[in-house]
Amino acid sequence: MMNDVENEVEEQQAEDGLVNRVPELKQLSEDIDKATNTFINARLELESAIQQYQRAEAKLGGAVTTISKKVDTINQHIDKALENAPTKLKVSVNVNDADWQKIQELFAKERQWMTAQMHIREVNSMFADERKKVRERYKEYDGCYLGYYAQWFFWFFFVLGLVIFGLAIFLILDSHYHWTK
Repeated sequence: MMNDVENEVEEQQAEDGLVNRVPELKQLSEDIDKATNTFINARLELESAIQQYQRAEAKLGGAVTTISKKVDTINQHIDKALENAPTKLKVSVNVNDADWQKIQELFAKERQWMTAQMHIREVNSMFADERKKVRERYKEYDGCYLGYYAQWFFWFFFVLGLVIFGLAIFLILDSHYHWTK
């Protein structure tokens, strides 16, 4: 009997819990319906977009085919024109003796002028070589133009000063620590 009462109390509590949860379950059901509708709409839009893409792809394929046919036709016309070109482009020139003599004289004058110009070119190349030599003699260092000998002079005394400075430091340390005896 006690068990029956306990079971009945538990059943009553379970029913009360379900009744209290009915609004939550209704809200959950509505949310599931909304999510399902959203998913279905998204899927329909995606299928529509895929169909539009396939139609556009088919149109593009047709355009590519049309263009390739036109290019092939143009290539065929060019090939025919190139085949016939050597026979259609034959040219012959007749020059009388007086005109030929004038051409030879003009050629001789042009050759004389070019020979005279060659002398000027030789002088210009000599000047260019001299400029290169001068540039090598006077190189720029830190904004100052120093000659070749001035550079060696500077480096000699710089290295000599470093050696003397090092020797002085060594002698000072030697007098203090008595390294050499």
